Amino acid sequence: MSRHQPTAHGADNTFPTNIPDLMLWLEKHCAEPMPRPGQSLDEVMFAAGRRDLARQIQRQYERSIQRPDAL
Repeated sequence: MSRHQPTAHGADNTFPTNIPDLMLWLEKHCAEPMPRPGQSLDEVMFAAGRRDLARQIQRQYERSIQRPDAL
């Protein structure tokens, strides 16, 4: 399984190149938002939007692997 090396300074891991690993990556990097005192509404809404997109991608992936023509 080939992975691309990150180019950003300080990046400690690689970006997944297959869908199952991408689902795990999204779960880790787009976790449920945990609003903190003093955090702006914009920051909270941005984090919620990231999480919602990750959930949507996960649902679409799960539907695609359940289809008979996905094989």
